[in-house]
Amino acid sequence: MIDLTTIHNMTNPYDSPPASPRYATLGPDSSPTLSAQQIHLQPPLHTLGEIKLIGAGPGDPDLLTMAAYKAITTWADIVLSDKLVSKEILALVKCPLFVANKDKGCQASGQQELFERATQALKEGKKVVRLKQGDPFIFGRGGEEFLFFRRLGYEATIVPGLSSSIAGPLLAQIPLTHRGIASQFLVCTGTGKLDTIPDMPTYVSYRTTVFLMALHRLEDLVQDLLRAGYPLDLPVAVVERASAKDQRCIRATVETVVQTLKEAKYRPPGILIVGWACDALAQNPEQLGGLTAGSAIMDSEA
Repeated sequence: MIDLTTIHNMTNPYDSPPASPRYATLGPDSSPTLSAQQIHLQPPLHTLGEIKLIGAGPGDPDLLTMAAYKAITTWADIVLSDKLVSKEILALVKCPLFVANKDKGCQASGQQELFERATQALKEGKKVVRLKQGDPFIFGRGGEEFLFFRRLGYEATIVPGLSSSIAGPLLAQIPLTHRGIASQFLVCTGTGKLDTIPDMPTYVSYRTTVFLMALHRLEDLVQDLLRAGYPLDLPVAVVERASAKDQRCIRATVETVVQTLKEAKYRPPGILIVGWACDALAQNPEQLGGLTAGSAIMDSEA
């Protein structure tokens, strides 16, 4: 018989009744009946202020989670946002709003100002929303911010967001996985810390690879792909402004993508998708030319 010796009875951070106790700790010596003395309520780490790290999704307000929508429209006393969050989502904010300047060369100072404003608001007992594009933990520095606020004594509530790495391909009718073509997908950054060049994943025929923060160094990235064994005729797609009214998908191959993007006059932000799955739902039969070879390789290696 399993006994629960300690239960941290927490309120639901998304303001909905929990279906079951959250964060239960199991112990070896216990009975199924819990007395009042056996239930330990975890006190808040801080008596002032609350903070939520919230993913805003790719940009369309309709793709916000209900938790995110409620937080920015009715819960927050102040919203601190990144520049990439769409104007349509920022228009929903009903309280004071600060948008950080994180243009090139200003990233460090912009982040520092966000930390300072959040810290001051928390000390004043305010409910703070830190709003980030996509999902806060998918190349969004959300983990770093979570640890920063923990060091101050605040345990931030995390509200997931729909990442453009998944939503972008879907909105462009590109399945990240597809039977017989792609059995796995990988999300990478095209730019490392302090503008360093990250290691390139090796080519796997049955994998779809999505690159974020990569298109500003596309020419160099293509050379990295070729050195890593990616075929010249491998399909790629660039999805610009995923979920926005002016979303656009530009299709090419590893060999042609640089010139194609120049001719199309690329409009950031965008993501790069690489793999045979880019053409899995193509209506043009000519786009399906490489899929048979890709599928055969997958069937032999998967």
